[in-house]
Amino acid sequence: MKLRYDTLGRQRPEGQERGLRPLHPRLPENWISRAVRISMPDSRWRQFDALVGKVKDFTGARAAGQVLAQLMDAHTKAAPAVHWLDWEHEKAKRILKFEGTAA
Repeated sequence: MKLRYDTLGRQRPEGQERGLRPLHPRLPENWISRAVRISMPDSRWRQFDALVGKVKDFTGARAAGQVLAQLMDAHTKAAPAVHWLDWEHEKAKRILKFEGTAA
């Protein structure tokens, strides 16, 4: 019996066509699917599910990914940009304050 391989590398005998079709559509280029374990209160899951339900362009995992991407974008925009010189200035003040307390 001659074996062949499907796109996922599984061995399939000649003539086996059932089971070769993917269960889910192919992801767009540069998309990666990962299983992530997340825990949060039930009320937050309901909130998350409601946000996923509002995504009309995608279904399932893609919709959840879209919601997470939007939340990350919103967080990035809301985070204040810290200039490295400001950080160095604060560090110097902390060091000087610490050194001034030594006996």
